[in-house]
Amino acid sequence: MYNQPEVALENYELTVSRIIKGRGAYICDTSIGQKMLVPYRGHEQRARTLRDTLAFIQRNGMDVEQILETKEQCIISRDNCEAAYILKDYRPGRECSADNIEDMCGGSRALAQLHNILEKYPFPTDIEAESLHEKAVRKCAQIVKLKNYIRRHSKTNSFEHLFYECYEKFLEQGQKSVQILCELENSTKSAPIYCHGAYNQHNVVYTQSGRWLPVNFETMHPGYPETDIAEYMRKMLEKNHWDTAVADAILDGYCSVRKLDTASMRRLGALLLFPEKFCKLCNHYTNSRKSWVCDRDVEKLTQLIQQNEEREEYLHNMV
Repeated sequence: MYNQPEVALENYELTVSRIIKGRGAYICDTSIGQKMLVPYRGHEQRARTLRDTLAFIQRNGMDVEQILETKEQCIISRDNCEAAYILKDYRPGRECSADNIEDMCGGSRALAQLHNILEKYPFPTDIEAESLHEKAVRKCAQIVKLKNYIRRHSKTNSFEHLFYECYEKFLEQGQKSVQILCELENSTKSAPIYCHGAYNQHNVVYTQSGRWLPVNFETMHPGYPETDIAEYMRKMLEKNHWDTAVADAILDGYCSVRKLDTASMRRLGALLLFPEKFCKLCNHYTNSRKSWVCDRDVEKLTQLIQQNEEREEYLHNMV
């Protein structure tokens, strides 16, 4: 009986000599070079749009991964359990290090180059990017929802005690972010583009060609480029105690390739101000409805409180 990746690979015009399990995917040595078989969530048309967008990026000077079609000219292949996959080029390379300022600047320059290309992509008129203001409002509601749940709860555990001590500050940050995003949406008309959607140190590599290259575009979606920048900066700065010098270097690297106007800088500041990880933790805890508390949840919240002090200090002059 074949393994699941082998069944999915049978749908392509190639011969496979070796399959190695990678991070959430399969690296395959094939007769047409190294490929990566990736589990895919979404329908065929979305996968085809992703393929077309990646082809556009490559035609415009950035050698990003390309998605292969099956023998039947489909984008999605399925295994014997009907799980969906896409097969794409594998781009080997060294991941960006959050301990190396040159790496971080290289990653930000690559992101700026990607955004410059995606701005030229003919964005479909029937697709709308999600409102950043409305998205932030929904996430703030997660904090309020957990607060109300704990208030009604007769017995609180260590996580809930700690949450009640700190939630007001995080909620205040979220509401300030919402206000700025709302003002920007009402005063400026920014055109949405396709964004990477998960731009972090794991998804930008230093390739054998000596260039930094974004990889793993499966989360690409219509949006605003500042969301990619904020995601990248947040990941890097969390590992560097929100060091102002690191933040400035990352932004300088990006702006050396693609300039950010005043509205873009305000939007970026608002996104960095928003307590993203705190909202995720609130949502996770609310949905779990635990009668007991996991030590890991308490540890995560304690770390967030400590990191928030560093984040506040950096953002004081930015927002």
